[in-house]
Amino acid sequence: MKNKTIKYAPLRLHNFILKRLIASGSNGYIKKGTFTNEIVWGNYSYIFPCMNKKSQANFKKGMFLFGMVRRDAKRFIQKRPNFRIPKKYSQIEYNKDVNFELFGKVTGTDLNHAYWRIAYNLGVISDKTYIKGIDDKFKSVRLAALSTLGSDKKYQRILAGKITQETLIIKGEDDLQRVYVLIRLTCYKYMSQVKKMLGKDFLCYKTDAIYYIDTKENRQKVRDFFKSKDLLMKQLV
Repeated sequence: MKNKTIKYAPLRLHNFILKRLIASGSNGYIKKGTFTNEIVWGNYSYIFPCMNKKSQANFKKGMFLFGMVRRDAKRFIQKRPNFRIPKKYSQIEYNKDVNFELFGKVTGTDLNHAYWRIAYNLGVISDKTYIKGIDDKFKSVRLAALSTLGSDKKYQRILAGKITQETLIIKGEDDLQRVYVLIRLTCYKYMSQVKKMLGKDFLCYKTDAIYYIDTKENRQKVRDFFKSKDLLMKQLV
């Protein structure tokens, strides 16, 4: 997989290139992911962003973030080789004891670019990287740059024009994977702490947004907590 020339193409060309590969009886590899699909054929690695046309253009423009995040994360590991990961917290939590017929007005607090901000606060990414990626048009790119840190890559082999069940796994880097886990679990830890603080007024949280009974006191509690963690937020109605 090394020394392949990377070419970016719109998702609509994915099946066209795959059919050409198969029709030519060539060898290659195919990989499907959350943010991108990939076809490896000859000297080229074709990358297809899995999103609409406008988002594809923004994703291509923001690809520089992958290298910046990776370099920053490696520096972070060098400085803090023994960094500790929080215990495992759930990504989604519901208050199972809530009587939904009785509670009144509901509000929520949503963290702005939560993983990106947490990565910055933890020192995983630099000031320069944070600012470069903060533009809303790079939302999907910054998520992908963090979530793919050190991740394994699993390809399905195409042999003589036929897609086989044989796979090729390119092992990622464990330390970089741990950095992403650190970012995620730090976010969930904060949500769990706010959940406990709200007590019976907590309704649910999902990743980086938390919902609760709407009172002035509750809003203030939540706002003060996230501000103490140097996080940015918006109030949901």
